[in-house]
Amino acid sequence: MISTETSTGIPRPFRLTRLARCAVRLRLGQDSVITESDAVAILQQCFDLTGRRQYVLYFELDKVSSISFGARRVLTAARDILACAMVGAEPMDRMLAVPYEQADYPSEYFTERSAALEWLGLMHDILCADPVEHAMSLTVDRDPFVRRRAS
Repeated sequence: MISTETSTGIPRPFRLTRLARCAVRLRLGQDSVITESDAVAILQQCFDLTGRRQYVLYFELDKVSSISFGARRVLTAARDILACAMVGAEPMDRMLAVPYEQADYPSEYFTERSAALEWLGLMHDILCADPVEHAMSLTVDRDPFVRRRAS
């Protein structure tokens, strides 16, 4: 079981809590909209919160009203996330979780907190067995062929 250890301050409405050495919980304020810049900020703060290690993510969807296309692209391509448990109770929560089934990491939707934490614990044990730091920089895959605007 993963237990609460410490937290950091993402500006409202986001709240990140470190659950274990390599585990983070993401909660949002009521009717939150996640933009691409929010997604990048979330990943940076998760990475800092875990001491620059890869981590498993427990993502509470119950207060999220939408996730932009850019945010989904950033979040589903994050190489520092080992696995993500998305937790919700409403049909809209399930709909928000569907795109993450195609993420670069294992991702599952749960309606029960205990089942999500149990799955994350198992995924952590499988994917993060080495106690040595996994990476030294934040990595987010982006399309390298997107044309840059001329300055």
